Amino acid sequence: MLRGEGKPVAAWVTVPVGSCIYFERRPTRVEVVMLTAARTVAVVVLVLAGHPRTAEARIGTFWHVTDFHYDLNYTTSGDPKKMCWDTRDASRSVGEFGDYSCDAPLSLLTSAVNAMKRFKSNPDFILWTGDDTAHVPNDYFSTEVVVNIVANLTDLITSRFPNTPVFPVLGNHDYYPKNQMPVGPNRLQSEVADLWKKWFQQLEGHEENVYDSFRSSGRYVADVAGSKVTVVALNTLIWYKNNNETALLPNSSSDGLDPDKQFSWANKLLTELAKKGRKVYLVGHIPPGTFERYQQERKGFHWYQPRYNERFIQLVQQHAHVIEAQFFAHHHTDSFRLFFEEKKNQEQRIPISYQLLSPGVTPWRSTLSEETGANNPGIRLVYYNTTTGKVVDVSTYYLDLSAANLEGRAEWQLEYNFSSTYNLMSLSPVALYEVAKNMKANRTMFDLYYRANTVGLEDPEKCTEKCRLLHYCAITEMNYSRFYDCNNGVRPSWRVALAVVPFLLVLVAR
Repeated sequence: MLRGEGKPVAAWVTVPVGSCIYFERRPTRVEVVMLTAARTVAVVVLVLAGHPRTAEARIGTFWHVTDFHYDLNYTTSGDPKKMCWDTRDASRSVGEFGDYSCDAPLSLLTSAVNAMKRFKSNPDFILWTGDDTAHVPNDYFSTEVVVNIVANLTDLITSRFPNTPVFPVLGNHDYYPKNQMPVGPNRLQSEVADLWKKWFQQLEGHEENVYDSFRSSGRYVADVAGSKVTVVALNTLIWYKNNNETALLPNSSSDGLDPDKQFSWANKLLTELAKKGRKVYLVGHIPPGTFERYQQERKGFHWYQPRYNERFIQLVQQHAHVIEAQFFAHHHTDSFRLFFEEKKNQEQRIPISYQLLSPGVTPWRSTLSEETGANNPGIRLVYYNTTTGKVVDVSTYYLDLSAANLEGRAEWQLEYNFSSTYNLMSLSPVALYEVAKNMKANRTMFDLYYRANTVGLEDPEKCTEKCRLLHYCAITEMNYSRFYDCNNGVRPSWRVALAVVPFLLVLVAR
């Protein structure tokens, strides 16, 4: 919902397409944020007042690429039951560009970055959100090995995009031992900071130097040149439930409550950025909330320690007016998440922020659970308004891995556009909530989402009603207990998805 200062300034109204809307005074801006699947009803945001536009808007672009999981030991003579390594007893041959049972060979990663160069050679910047090593035991790694893998991938990106700003963060597989990241400075983080020093020196920070901030904490803040967008890059590993460096800290300690004071840092920073009129993109590797592809337990599977998940939700609720969008990864799947204004009556709550989860490049079939499955490799191009920060569209490109291996060439292609698939004019919390509700009420709409969820690999027919509810609850319930209630049918929040409010008018004052 759009917000103003001191008095009602925005209205959200649902009207039949073709209707005439009359204004007593000229609005600053009128935005059609969504059309229904039948294109008979439009959700319109009317901006009735606001600050005058100071500059003409430009539509910029950036790539979001993530979860390379580069496996140095991949070989076409490898055993798919053993991560496609050469064990001399392989049951079948594996492909040149990878296998759904294994992590990514260099040929796949090179083809992905080449595709980025081919489809958009001059983006404004690149988001690279981590997880660069393979899903193999720590015995095969050391700090030196991990840093060398990150260095190889850094060189790959730099070779194709030598002058493009890159905003990188580390994932849980970018540390040694994996998942274990101590609070504060550490050797691996320092060495990676040196690898990325040239990138960091190109970025414009705020009160702290980008290189120094990342080197000491794994986080930083930097502006996107030529826009009003500021990237706030978070170190999400310190909130990870498998990180014993923080999971074992009691709440009675300061680091137990707020590891490395990252929540305090983000709270202060977002307050200052709002005063400066900046539009923030929150960026990180591990997302909060619940994984949408784990049904073995109705309570779901989550990544953050519960205490940090709640604090993240509160952070977003407090600063939703300055957070324009969030970009995370880790799942390897294509999905999104919604945050809501806190309301006692769940059916009256208002969506205030959203998070886009980008698919991974690795095709690896997760061992987490049977239904988690594999995915086709994916990369993502985001279109955004450089003045407002609003995401206008998202294009996901993919590689049909089976076809690539069969034909002996990697033909990356457009999988889908967010706008045309979901009938959106632009992305917003309100528009994405409409998408989520339509997915719940309309099987055809859900199937479009589900096919994209594994980047065109899995047939939506495999997803039962129980599976469908899991996805809806994961998207709309970031709180763990509310997810559990939703997924077990205790909390009837899904009924909102079936409601049709033909003429809804909501005024919001701040």
